[in-house]
Amino acid sequence: MALRLLSDAGMFFRFAAGLGRFLRSPLNEQDCRSLIAASLEHREHNFLRLMRRAVYGYAGSPYLRLLRWAGVEYGDLERMVLADGVEGALARLYDAGVWVELDQFKGQRPIERPGLFVKVRPESFDNPVLSRDFEVESGGSTGPRRRMKIDFDLLAYDAACRHFHFAAAEVADRPLGIWRGVPPDSSGLKHGLIAAKLGRPMERWFSPVPVRWDLTGLPFAALTTYAVRASRLYGNPIPPPEHVPLGDGLPVARWLAEKVRAGTPGVLSAAANNAVRAALAAKEAGLDIAGTVFRVSGEPFTAAKARLMAELGVRTFSGWSMSETGPLAGACGRREVIDEVHLFRGKIAVLQRPKRLADGETVLDVLYLTTLLPSTPKIMLNLDSGDYGVLSRRRCGCLLEQIGFPDHLHTIRNYGKLTAGGIQFLGSEIMELVEEVLPKAFGGHATDYQLVEYQAGELSEVSLVVSPRVRLQEESRVVQLVLDHLASRGPGNRLMADFWKQGRTLRIERREPYVTPASKTPPLRVIKTAGDGRKRA
Repeated sequence: MALRLLSDAGMFFRFAAGLGRFLRSPLNEQDCRSLIAASLEHREHNFLRLMRRAVYGYAGSPYLRLLRWAGVEYGDLERMVLADGVEGALARLYDAGVWVELDQFKGQRPIERPGLFVKVRPESFDNPVLSRDFEVESGGSTGPRRRMKIDFDLLAYDAACRHFHFAAAEVADRPLGIWRGVPPDSSGLKHGLIAAKLGRPMERWFSPVPVRWDLTGLPFAALTTYAVRASRLYGNPIPPPEHVPLGDGLPVARWLAEKVRAGTPGVLSAAANNAVRAALAAKEAGLDIAGTVFRVSGEPFTAAKARLMAELGVRTFSGWSMSETGPLAGACGRREVIDEVHLFRGKIAVLQRPKRLADGETVLDVLYLTTLLPSTPKIMLNLDSGDYGVLSRRRCGCLLEQIGFPDHLHTIRNYGKLTAGGIQFLGSEIMELVEEVLPKAFGGHATDYQLVEYQAGELSEVSLVVSPRVRLQEESRVVQLVLDHLASRGPGNRLMADFWKQGRTLRIERREPYVTPASKTPPLRVIKTAGDGRKRA
């Protein structure tokens, strides 16, 4: 405990020292343009520098073991990059077996190749040369929450990308509010710091969780309070967080309605499902939020969500990010698909490759990510992100293309699969079930349903969690609809659906769906337990 307190104290003083430097020099548009231009001009150099220092120069790197197993020394990598560029080199590394899967990156499974076995922990992929101005936690939507290092230099770059991201969406001058968590969840504080760095501070910070002043939460509560108070000294204050539980979006909706009445409709940044909660609260209270813009991320933004927003006169734009890296892409200003974004290619390189899953099915367009900036908290080298999507280049003429981000990505989904009882289908199909099929048949909205798989030893059970707000007359009809939908996925699934029916694998749970500590509502949650016990969601 004493060592932990000393570590937390050290984190606080590093944060306090770096915060003043960060806030006393806000970025203007030219500063943002220069930061992005430099990252693009020195893209290959940045990648090689990061690899030289954080991988080849660090004996504990799991990537070093992989590269040497593949017979690739630093000089070989440098020649690949000079000959074929970053993506060309990454393609050659992938073909040589240099890639890592998401569960390995999360420390849940070792890296294995013929003749190679590498035990890993989440910390194995930390950037060993990062200055570590402060620490936050990952979102927890794909595994346990982990503490991560954050560098103010990375936040400055993210601020530059955010400037053009918001400018392309034509919302840069609007009042900004967020519905995101407080530390140790990273999302809310990073939004506040970035907004302050741009000289356009947030107006409201709604948080699904309260600031905790108990022994566990004290270091983070102190950090949050210091950031709020210190930011006032530099004229770009971060607002104090206001606790607004996810079950009560009315305070958020009221703020949005106030902005509309004042003639200055606001921007709300929130996870996609939480944006839906705010919109539903406005609808149920009869509040006019037409003209509001929602910046959504963290979860796929689907057609069902888009229809609700359109009904209320709300415009949306998307981002793509990971807890470990921060923002990776910003919305196209002239999008053709609802979630179309431009990759921030000065920060990330993306390789797309097919992946054969355990059941023999192939996902054609899995996204493999590689970090490029020395200030990145986690090192990624051909990391299977668990996402797939449509990656392309087209001439759109929007601001993000003009500053050097030509790569478009859309229809971003996770290929995670439901496996209990032998039924397997993609995350996009799960989304269709919980967001389209069930609400249409029984009422409610996308955030009212969730599939939960309980894995206990060799056996698994599945629950369909249904919010008590949804009035069900016959639960057996719900189960039958789910089985019929699964059976429609193909001949093999028809047989498996019959197994589920015979074994009564699927049941209904009447409670609110699980929400991650980062305030996301995943359509599918898998809970692994040992022995015969079952851990509840």
